[in-house]
Amino acid sequence: MKRLLWILLPLAMLAACIVWFVRSSNETSGTTTYTYVKPALRDLQQRVVVNGTIAPVLSTEIRSEVSGRISRVLVEAGDEVKAGQPLIELDQSTLQVQLDDARLGVVAARLRTERAELEYTRLRSLAERALVTEKEFKEADIALRLAQNETASQEARVRLLENSLAKGVITAPYAGRVLSLAARPGMIVTGADAGREGNTLLELADLTRLRVEATINEIDVAALAEDMPVEITFESVPEAKAGGRITFIAPAAGRSASGGMAGSGGGSTSSAARDFPIQIDIDQSNPRVRPGMTAKVHIVTATASQALSIEHNAVFSDHASGDWFVFIRADTPEADPVRTKVEVGVRDSLHVEIKSGLKAEDEVSLQRPATEKFSQDE
Repeated sequence: MKRLLWILLPLAMLAACIVWFVRSSNETSGTTTYTYVKPALRDLQQRVVVNGTIAPVLSTEIRSEVSGRISRVLVEAGDEVKAGQPLIELDQSTLQVQLDDARLGVVAARLRTERAELEYTRLRSLAERALVTEKEFKEADIALRLAQNETASQEARVRLLENSLAKGVITAPYAGRVLSLAARPGMIVTGADAGREGNTLLELADLTRLRVEATINEIDVAALAEDMPVEITFESVPEAKAGGRITFIAPAAGRSASGGMAGSGGGSTSSAARDFPIQIDIDQSNPRVRPGMTAKVHIVTATASQALSIEHNAVFSDHASGDWFVFIRADTPEADPVRTKVEVGVRDSLHVEIKSGLKAEDEVSLQRPATEKFSQDE
């Protein structure tokens, strides 16, 4: 028992000494040690960085304009195709039979028209000699016009069927690559006519022209303008970099280039509804860059050449008034630095331009005096 007391007693004394030292240090450390820096002339670039997704400028969901059964699929996903190249063929046997029947109908209608013309000519000759009544001549005239109308109707039906038959072969509207393919031989498809959307058979895109689709917040969008140059990097292809230009800035928050609401959310109070969709055309991208990849867009929104600037953490803001301040070394060494109002300008990731309120020979504190209540600029 005595041995245990001899062990615990020195430990208790050591703990008491540590507590006394910590308390003494806290009581005597009421002063702030200031670190001072001097402003310097620097070239500054203010940048906005946004994340977006790669998408083709020209992309089309190919549908059939007529209903029918797919007989042949002539391409596969990933294939490069040329403008006008056949992609899908529908079974045309039924349309061909209807077209043959319509052509026979045209022949019959023309024969009936010819017969009606002969009858009209005969009765007109007789009418000139008053050998037929006016009613008989009028009926012949009506019969001729009805026959002519029937012929025109049958010819129009033939043209309609020929047009439908031509649409039985679906061709590429432009050169591009097949991104996805849903069509299969034997599939029954619905035509995309009035009131019906039709089946999406494949997606075609021109991969020689890509763009970045992104959104930007309401604060940064004010600094952007169409045709503004940008730099683009790709997370999945780090070695690939590209230039580009802003081609579209939504006129209202949440509005896409097509005029609809951007994104899938329906709530008008969501954060997406306060973001502005933008589009950036890529000048020339790496062949390894593909639609769906993530891109980072770097936009220089302002520059300043040889501007008097200082570190960000030496500038403080008063959110109540919106003013900016720095704390300059006082004339007397023991005094706290003096608060000085400044006007800020261009800022990059490390420095901020001081447009007025600061001289090159001033020394600025990185610490805010304890008596000041302004928040530091982040």
